[in-house]
Amino acid sequence: MKPNSCYVVKQDPTGVDATITFYGWPDNSPPGNKIAHPIIHKHAGGDGTYCNPTTFATERANNKEIPYGIKIYVPFMKQYFIREDLCAASGPPTGSGSNGCSKLWFDLWIGGNAKSRKHAVIECERKLTPNGQVAAILWPKNGMPVAHPGPIYRNSPPPDGTCDGRTEGSS
Repeated sequence: MKPNSCYVVKQDPTGVDATITFYGWPDNSPPGNKIAHPIIHKHAGGDGTYCNPTTFATERANNKEIPYGIKIYVPFMKQYFIREDLCAASGPPTGSGSNGCSKLWFDLWIGGNAKSRKHAVIECERKLTPNGQVAAILWPKNGMPVAHPGPIYRNSPPPDGTCDGRTEGSS
């Protein structure tokens, strides 16, 4: 689903260092694509562009600094994200983003659906999760480079799909 319009927030960009993890259909809580606070999507999604940023989650303690509807840009992913979800302490006990988020932590929606192979989605999350904190931009401006618009994890080609929005073998 594409948003009806592209909204722009007139706020200066702010650079932060944050923990970045990923979540998708199999390890959402509960499994699926439901989100806590739909802003521009009815369900977790997006293509990573400025006007259709991909859903992300953070913890309630970040509500003031990272309100629902804030856009962020994650340079190492070269994609935009929008806060529409809440990290769940009831998440899986192990894996990327397990047991919720703490401090300045962005859990980025990777994708998947009911037909996705659980291990393939989780492996993609693990592969992309950086060690330590990385740079992110709160309230980014339009015009940042966007690599591989679309879902980060894609079911094709079978059986395990692809990670980072690319087809296997491409760079």
